[in-house]
Amino acid sequence: MHNDTQHLRYTKGSKIYIYCPADHATGGPEALHQLGHHLRLLGFDAYMYYFKMHNTDTIVHENYVKYEVPIAKTVENKPEHIMIFPEATLQPIFSRKYRSMQKVIWWLSVTNYHIFLKDYTAVVNRKLRLRIRKALGMLAIPTFENLKKNQILSIAHSYYSLVHLRENGIEPIGQISDYMNSAFFELAEHEEPKEDIIIYNPRKNDEFLDEIIRLTPDLNWKPLANMTPNEVAGWMNRAKLYVDFGYHPGKERMPREACIMRCCMIIGKTGSAAYQPDMPIPEKYRFEKNNDQIPQIIERVRECLNQYDERVNDFKPYRQVLYQEEEKFESDIQKLFVKE
Repeated sequence: MHNDTQHLRYTKGSKIYIYCPADHATGGPEALHQLGHHLRLLGFDAYMYYFKMHNTDTIVHENYVKYEVPIAKTVENKPEHIMIFPEATLQPIFSRKYRSMQKVIWWLSVTNYHIFLKDYTAVVNRKLRLRIRKALGMLAIPTFENLKKNQILSIAHSYYSLVHLRENGIEPIGQISDYMNSAFFELAEHEEPKEDIIIYNPRKNDEFLDEIIRLTPDLNWKPLANMTPNEVAGWMNRAKLYVDFGYHPGKERMPREACIMRCCMIIGKTGSAAYQPDMPIPEKYRFEKNNDQIPQIIERVRECLNQYDERVNDFKPYRQVLYQEEEKFESDIQKLFVKE
């Protein structure tokens, strides 16, 4: 079902509310604050509307105070107002509280939606007796079917999410990606001499990378774990290579940060990393997670270290894209949010 006629109506008196977890710092909430910040810069009346995920007195996480988006304590349920939901917190999307509003989902992560849907379906099924569940439960769960039925609009984030939505019969009204934090570009300007260090995120990788590390005991592998953002940036600044065979539910931040810091990259082909529009790097740096690929991967790792000065130029086009992300973010917002 391709429905191209729908768009967001913003008129005099409209307010935009962004549904966001309180005091929570990960890629998703950062993107939501960036959206609020830029909507306001463009003259839209936008607010963060927080909900608590854990017991906290802090509402705005200290990392996001700088975005200066005002907080809405309550929401006016009126047709001229817009509520933006991230894909992983859709519990209230069919609530009476928001019934009259224009509702739109921003698909920051494909995977998080499926995890949410599975957990939420289980909760609804546990709470409802069978008879009521049949009548009520299936309507209350934000499956792709129900989102279409209720004409909930969608905005893609990565090219990967765009493909996924279309495969499930949903045509997004457009695509808005986020952008890298300006603090990162400032750190990238302090160029340090590169060393033969290979960095990776142990939380995102598994035994596949462990096996590569085991086979290369002569190489200097540095896990980026339990570090402040500044420490991560420091290691990225010194390392020649970033390796990532983790699953990419959307456009991940760490590979973008590594690229800005002039690291070469070797990447797997799962999730968004497989798509050239999401990660425009030469194909020879992208590998399937197959054990028979390991000798070739190790060869490419050594090549990136030994011929760093040449190889790093292969990532220049991607770096340029990253330097223009914030401008693109703004022009994408202007295409979707139109003042009538």
